[in-house]
Amino acid sequence: MAPPHMNNDEFFAALTTLLSSTSQKAKGSVYLLQKRIVSSEDPTIAEGSILVRATDGKTSNPNPRTSDSNSGITKTKTTKTPKVKLSTVVALADLDAFFMKYADVCKAGMVGMKKRDRSAKKKVKAKSKSAKA
Repeated sequence: MAPPHMNNDEFFAALTTLLSSTSQKAKGSVYLLQKRIVSSEDPTIAEGSILVRATDGKTSNPNPRTSDSNSGITKTKTTKTPKVKLSTVVALADLDAFFMKYADVCKAGMVGMKKRDRSAKKKVKAKSKSAKA
């Protein structure tokens, strides 16, 4: 069962906390999603509303490519923090005001973040391609 949606003010407070905690770390991701609700089983949600989600990019499922369960290598277990999932539903009438505040919160939270440096990966790929040829 999905967790209940927050009201808009709770969502903004939690999103501010999530963005600030992620920008203070050396690594981290925040995924933002907006999705139109076409039909809902919940009668309190009007058709045409917008679902807004934010997550911290962590997953509760292990990646099968990186697990070394069969290789015999033992890893020390670290305590994982649970995945942060935030969501709210915005009515059509409140959409303009919501997105104005949403943009302000996102801009303020992304000040400390920096763009990923992908140049090292490209150099390694280019070297490996030239070595194969």
